[in-house]
Formats: sequence, structure tokens, C-alpha cells
Amino acid sequence: MAVEIWILGALFAGIMALYWLTPLGVPALKRMGGGEASPDLRFGYRPDETYRLLALYGPAGIAHFRRLLWIDMVFPGVYSAFFALLTLEWARWVGASPAWAAAGVGCAVAAGTSDYIENILLMRILAALPGRADAAVRAASLFTRAKFVFSNLTLAIPVVHWLVAHLA
Repeated sequence: MAVEIWILGALFAGIMALYWLTPLGVPALKRMGGGEASPDLRFGYRPDETYRLLALYGPAGIAHFRRLLWIDMVFPGVYSAFFALLTLEWARWVGASPAWAAAGVGCAVAAGTSDYIENILLMRILAALPGRADAAVRAASLFTRAKFVFSNLTLAIPVVHWLVAHLA
């Protein structure tokens, strides 16, 4: 399992670098949006604010956002597998029960799944332009929140395990 963790870790780091350190990434989209983060990087959003941001992007920004979403169709699989394998390795290392391991793996998979659904909905919203798909925006926002909650829970589970083991 160690080789898989290293491969997924390298892919994770590479995609993060692509997102945050290149002209293909998030900083360029943020500039196109007047400094505002894209919907998938906010903890929730509403239809009116989403369509206002898309109007700020203009055609070039919308095309850039669409490219990022296509790249983001790879990332959830990478990070959810990476964090699931890290969780299993952590559970083995500390002797955590199968319930702790299952909770961590389940949260990692739920985060990735939520991210995929969010991305599909955001692509549908972009495809509907210049029309509006308010229900899709609300649903995408729900899955964005779920992505953040499950991602953070994945990282919190080892901390909670440690607290339970050492404070009980």
C-alpha cells in the first residue's frame, strides 16, 4: 500500500500545484471574478450571487471555469483514494478499531463523491447559460458544503481518536 500512497500523494500535489500555481488555475479565475472565489471554493452559495459572479467572469472566465471543472473531474478520485489509503495506514499504525478506519474511509469517499456531484451540477449550470438553473445552483451548493464537511471530518477523525484514547 505504501507505493500507492506515494503515487496518489504525488498526483495530489501535482494537481494542487496545477490549480494554485499555474495560469491554468484558480488565481487566474479569481482575477477574472474581481477577486472572488469560484463557487466550488466557497462554503455554499446562492443563485443570485453565482450568476453575478458568472457575469463578472464573462465568456473567457466561464471557459476557464469550465476547463477547471474538467480537471476537477480527476481530482476527487485522487484525493479521496489518497485520504482513504492514508486513513487505513493510520488505523493500522495506531491500532485503531475497524470502526474508526471505516469512518475515515467513508468520509474520504463521501467527500470525493460530493465533489463529483458538485462538478457535474456546476457544468450543467454553465451549459444552461445564458439561461438560469437555480435549482442546480442550490443543489451544487449543498454538495459543495458536503464536500467541505466530509473532507474536514476525514482529517478530524485521527485527532478525535487520539483525544478519545488519551482523555478517556
